[in-house]
Amino acid sequence: MTDTGSGPGRTAAAATVVAAVALVALTVAGGATVWAWSQDEPVAGPLPWVCAAASVAGLAASVPLRREGSGGGFAGTGVRVAGFLLLTLGAVFLAAQIAQTVRDRLHEPRSVPATVTHCRVTGQVPVEGGGLGDRTYACTFRWSVDGREFSAERPEGPYPEGKAVRVWLADDGRMSTGRPSLVSVPVFGIPAVFLLAGAVFLGGWLLTDARTALGWHRRARRRQEPGGTARGQEGRR
Repeated sequence: MTDTGSGPGRTAAAATVVAAVALVALTVAGGATVWAWSQDEPVAGPLPWVCAAASVAGLAASVPLRREGSGGGFAGTGVRVAGFLLLTLGAVFLAAQIAQTVRDRLHEPRSVPATVTHCRVTGQVPVEGGGLGDRTYACTFRWSVDGREFSAERPEGPYPEGKAVRVWLADDGRMSTGRPSLVSVPVFGIPAVFLLAGAVFLGGWLLTDARTALGWHRRARRRQEPGGTARGQEGRR
């Protein structure tokens, strides 16, 4: 008696499906993790666990696929999977930088009054011919946020002692030196488009690999069935 519901073909076909699902889960969870990390947000919750579980599932599914050979293209598929993940996560990172730049430009950062003190000479600007030109200065800025005192020395000045100014603040209450330039949008955007295009190309190639592998496993399973070869020959007449 032949067991038509099991065998290498069915096992490898199931492993192909598991590997595909694991790749999708790893791409989504990894992309969300990279986005949060690039925005200086805490990466917590289920994301690290989903990434770990998807990685383990994908590696486990690769064992029967490697043993079966998947039509001889196992190594090439592995390279395409790695390239797809790298290109996708790289595109997500660049997209996050663009989003951060646009958000910072559209929203004026918080500012508070500050006092400038202790301006000092830090050196002189070198000029052509080996001489020295204008002096350079650094001044200390002092401000408070919710009763906490902050200070930071910046290469600016000179200012009169005790001059009142306003400084931009970062989320942690420390001094922000400025906002990113919109020039960074095309700087990040152009490579992001190429990375995304490459990821789409490899994703389509991997989809073709999966379909080919499933068809190969299906044909292998038919050959294990009683009379499978005979039926195949009869169908070709």
